[in-house]
Amino acid sequence: MYRTVIAPLIACTLLAFLAYLVWQLAQPFLPAIGMGAVLTVITFPLYGRIRRRLGGREGAAAILMVLLVLFLLIVPILGLLGALSQQATEVYHWIGKTAARDNPAQPLLDKLDAYRGHPVFGRIVEWVRPQLEAFAAGATQTVPEGMKKVIGAITGMLTSFLANALKAFLNLVLALAALGIFYARGESLLGEVAALVPLPRERSRELFARLGEVTKAVVKGVGMTCLAQGALGGLGFWAAGLPSPLLFGTVMAFTALIPVVGTAIVWLPGVLYLLFTGQTTWGVGLLLWSALVVGQIDNVLRPLLIGGKAGMPLPLLIVGILGGLFSFGLMGLIIGPLVLTVLLFVLEEYHRAVPGAEESPPPPAPGPPPAEG
Repeated sequence: MYRTVIAPLIACTLLAFLAYLVWQLAQPFLPAIGMGAVLTVITFPLYGRIRRRLGGREGAAAILMVLLVLFLLIVPILGLLGALSQQATEVYHWIGKTAARDNPAQPLLDKLDAYRGHPVFGRIVEWVRPQLEAFAAGATQTVPEGMKKVIGAITGMLTSFLANALKAFLNLVLALAALGIFYARGESLLGEVAALVPLPRERSRELFARLGEVTKAVVKGVGMTCLAQGALGGLGFWAAGLPSPLLFGTVMAFTALIPVVGTAIVWLPGVLYLLFTGQTTWGVGLLLWSALVVGQIDNVLRPLLIGGKAGMPLPLLIVGILGGLFSFGLMGLIIGPLVLTVLLFVLEEYHRAVPGAEESPPPPAPGPPPAEG
């Protein structure tokens, strides 16, 4: 009784308790380790080529790859964060100056007044002008306050990140350490994890290969699409003469993940500001550029970059990305599609293990009637 029931129960309880303690210890560092794992999956082909060039020396190739990732990716990102913090402060003060004006839409109202005596447009102007004046009066209070809150939140996050330099440094070191370990020992660790999966070896390898392909597809498809929309949106703000195009382009890169509205959260207030301040040509130009190019480029790039590499329909992949984003934060962009990939693989295994019932053969055709003697 003790050996067959009580001892296994005690062992399972201790194992579960130890697993819980390990989870509590590792939980603060999981984002950094996860980022290291994602970077490893994306850059592992380059690591393989460098390792072959170095004669199979895994340690030297791993150190070289970590240095490359550090100087080509992480250092520019840290510099970008500093620049964004400075531009956010500048935009905050610019919004305050704009809101202090009596009526920022007065140039547009003056242009409309020039058409009051027109035989065709006069009546339209008489109706539009009071509506626009009332809207501008309300927007003078609500729009700057709303933008101040958004920019203030962004400034707070960037300042908090820069202020917690020690924590950011530790996460960076941990991510780079995880990156080096995954480079040098990733294949053996993957084999050990695959051995724990209750599947044949070939199917385990196929599962992990699919997970890797999904990770690459999401990072390339979603990441490159958001970067393209942010870069094009920032370029439009720069051409229109709006302040801090780098900041607004970065914000548009993140808002591109929001369904339906997306980047319009950022560029629409910019268009309204240009129109209200009398810069009609630039306002219409920014509107056309943002609606036709920035807002539609994802419909071209995302299918082109992802294609069929994810192993699932594109709408289902987008559901996994958005669901993961809302459930797990930024890392959910990867977690959501990976969960769906595992689910689809498990369903596929179920259908392989429990095939549908074979159709029963048709009854034999009746033979000829016996000959009468």
